Amino acid sequence: MSGWKNKLEIPGIMGNNKVSFLLFILLLAFTSCITTSDLNTIQVELMKPSIIDEPNELDTIAIFKRDGYKSDTVSFKFYSNYKLKADTAIRYRDLSNICVDALADYLINEGYFAKVTNYRDSMNFLFADEDSLINYLEFYKKSGFDACIFLDHFLFTDSQFKEKNYWTSGIKNFDEFVNSTLVEKVTANLYWTIAFREKNPKIVYKQNDHLFYGNSVNPEFFGSNNNHKELLKNSSIFLGKAFGAELIPSWKKNERDYYRSKNKNMQKAEKYFQAGDWLNAAEHYKIEINSNNRKIAAKAKYNMALACEMEGNLDAALGWLSLSFSSYWTGNNDHKSICQQYFNLLTVRKQEIERLEKQVKQPENAAIQYIEERAGD
Repeated sequence: MSGWKNKLEIPGIMGNNKVSFLLFILLLAFTSCITTSDLNTIQVELMKPSIIDEPNELDTIAIFKRDGYKSDTVSFKFYSNYKLKADTAIRYRDLSNICVDALADYLINEGYFAKVTNYRDSMNFLFADEDSLINYLEFYKKSGFDACIFLDHFLFTDSQFKEKNYWTSGIKNFDEFVNSTLVEKVTANLYWTIAFREKNPKIVYKQNDHLFYGNSVNPEFFGSNNNHKELLKNSSIFLGKAFGAELIPSWKKNERDYYRSKNKNMQKAEKYFQAGDWLNAAEHYKIEINSNNRKIAAKAKYNMALACEMEGNLDAALGWLSLSFSSYWTGNNDHKSICQQYFNLLTVRKQEIERLEKQVKQPENAAIQYIEERAGD
């Protein structure tokens, strides 16, 4: 797992133009204008914090699968062009075990925790349906685990569609499936519980997701019952890994909007933007921040805010966003709304970075810390 590096001020970008948060909030009371057609979306990777407040305090993790579908007699049911079918070769027990296997493999490979033990469903005889019947304190005392992760519910709603029924599947919104004659939508509904040895209360996490497949993109998952089984295994693996990424600080794909323009410097900057070269992009945007064209100046300042965010300086980003808002011409509320949305994103991002600073640790240190603490016992 990559460590977090909170980068400081971008040299030469912010200068003396910093505007306070209070001034920005006051500026939101005024009206300004821009068209959303000038916006473009870029995909970026940001490290996101764990759903656990201080995962770095945990060394040993145990994973259990105790969902309600425990019997081999429960076969998998799915819809094929609105007709309910069953495949006796597919078992919920197998799919949910694959899911917890993927979770365990992910956590082990990331190296954040010193020890990860996967019990799958081998210890279900210890657990009743109601937590009140389980003596967790005694269990943790005997097991020595810092936290236990339970998969409590695992359910797929699986639907197959032919091309004429795309409009009901939601896949029509994805360009990559335009050439598919068969598509499949897996709606996942999972519940996880994370219980701690030293903390209360437990964390209950609902994992709901929609997974799409098309035979033009994933031909290996279509054409036979065995291929369909592989598709469901793939979904189970994805969900296990996705939940693992919620447990530790992880890099995740996010979208950010930025302004486009036919201005030459803005076009040069955009090329650097799209390549993830934020510093060079900022150098070109900076040329236009004092443009006589207020529209160009506002766009450049807004994009400077994004460059600062990507370089880890949220205060500078908020400053440039304030300047972008105040420098635009009077008109309708489009630009005001865009700035408000980004202001909200940056506010949340500041909170995330504060949490990350408490959570991130170097992976190699986890095992060392674990050994040293156990040696002192």
